[in-house]
Amino acid sequence: MIAAAAKWLALAGGAIFSAITLMSAASVAGRLAGRPIQGDFELVQLGCAVAIACCLPYCQVRRGHIIVDFFTLRAADRTRRALDVLGALLLALVMALAAWRTGAGAVAMKASNETSMIMGLPVWYAYALMTPAFALTALAALDTARRDWTAR
Repeated sequence: MIAAAAKWLALAGGAIFSAITLMSAASVAGRLAGRPIQGDFELVQLGCAVAIACCLPYCQVRRGHIIVDFFTLRAADRTRRALDVLGALLLALVMALAAWRTGAGAVAMKASNETSMIMGLPVWYAYALMTPAFALTALAALDTARRDWTAR
């Protein structure tokens, strides 16, 4: 269930990246014609933040995060697995904290009507879209930790 949700969220993140790429290309072409897309960089900033957040759960499910194994290269499998469990638990804690604070930030930004400078887009939308991705990353990390722990 977590893996399927992570996959769909990553596909959504890829779609957002594709849309940003097309919009950036249209804006560059528009600049050549003297009609750029006003505020395109705001859309890139907000869109990239959301798209990256959407890809994090899938990266965790696939164990795609960078692991520095220089010090554990010669360690026993059990030691490496224990460190992987610890790392996944720490990631779950950080992502749960990020989900909580991003959700709280979205509520605060909506209440204060904060908008982007040029286009006047409500900034809370991006925060609201990132919150579930961070929460799913926390769940994926907990699931990874559970699987590593039971594999002992």
